[in-house]
Amino acid sequence: MPSQPSSTVESIELIASLDSVAALLRVVCDVSGLGVATVAEVTEQRWIACAVEDRIAFGLRPGAELDLESTLCNHVRSSHDAVIISDVTRNPTYCDHPAPSLYGWKSYLSVPVFRPNGTFFGTLCAFDPQPRPLLEQRSVIDTLDGFARLLGELLAREEQRREESPGARVDRDLTPLHDQLLVLLEEDLQRPLQALAAQDLHADASQMRHWHTEAQRLAERSGVAADFVRARLGHGLPLKPALVDGFNEQLLGLFATLQTRFPGQTLSSKLPALPAALRLDLPRVLQALDAVLEQVASRNPSGGNLLLRGAIKDRCYSLIVESSTAVVEPGTLSQLFQPALTRADLAQPARLDLGLYLAQEIARGHGGSLVARLEAGHLRFLLTLPTALD
Repeated sequence: MPSQPSSTVESIELIASLDSVAALLRVVCDVSGLGVATVAEVTEQRWIACAVEDRIAFGLRPGAELDLESTLCNHVRSSHDAVIISDVTRNPTYCDHPAPSLYGWKSYLSVPVFRPNGTFFGTLCAFDPQPRPLLEQRSVIDTLDGFARLLGELLAREEQRREESPGARVDRDLTPLHDQLLVLLEEDLQRPLQALAAQDLHADASQMRHWHTEAQRLAERSGVAADFVRARLGHGLPLKPALVDGFNEQLLGLFATLQTRFPGQTLSSKLPALPAALRLDLPRVLQALDAVLEQVASRNPSGGNLLLRGAIKDRCYSLIVESSTAVVEPGTLSQLFQPALTRADLAQPARLDLGLYLAQEIARGHGGSLVARLEAGHLRFLLTLPTALD
């Protein structure tokens, strides 16, 4: 799709008004190992840096303009494909391109930034004078893709807000979103990356495995951040329903994993035989159910119990998770599905818990619902999928 036009000054001010962009660029540098990261507006005529994180005194500043034809971002603009280069001297496609010698980089990334309606804004671009092998990790690339999607969502929301309420930036509804995003970026992503960077990852294979596992978790968390913004802005979550065979087996596999995390609890299940394949987005439904199971199990005392039941009625498939031992105050049920800043203790940084919030959005995306009830002292979650048997 074509780019959406805007003036240079407006674009720079627009990105500068999004406080979470600065935190996001810091995390981009941490996760990639690159020294300079920028959000650039890229049109058919110009490349403009709108926000910059510069750790190597390269000298790039917001408002700086590079010759469009000399940048690989121009290729990203026309192709809509990301460019990831861990070491340009070993890259047969770009080793002879003039950009590396012109700007003095050996490692580089440029990921397209789209608004939710598909229009192209520009790129999440970063580079470094040294090779950066982290860019060869699939989990790192997935994290950067997630950041680019997050930028597009934030950009579109601010543009929409300004169209609806021109003038002052004050928006009370966005204050919690701003605070929550900063926790996601700085605590859930940046802090773990800084801890990893302080380790000697070349010491042995076990530390490298630890880095790979942690990087994969961070990639998943960046996807959660993008989902969170989509849901908060009313865009809904992207779902890909398909016919799924062996759904009960998938549920039991998830249940077995939960048992390893909570070995002191009694877990049981009663799932009906399915008359046919179900139509749903399997990874998303498992994500939602895992969040529900985790919520109930974490509220159970040691020796508690948890039951997973399935039910079919009027071509509607429902899953019920319940426990007679989970501790919950009746007045807090309505708050369970709200994004919540939590911490294990006062000495620990806050963490944004989004499990049930996104689980409810997943249910809605399937045309269903997810509700919590307290019945006869029992905590019960009901996940309804009305189109699963169509």
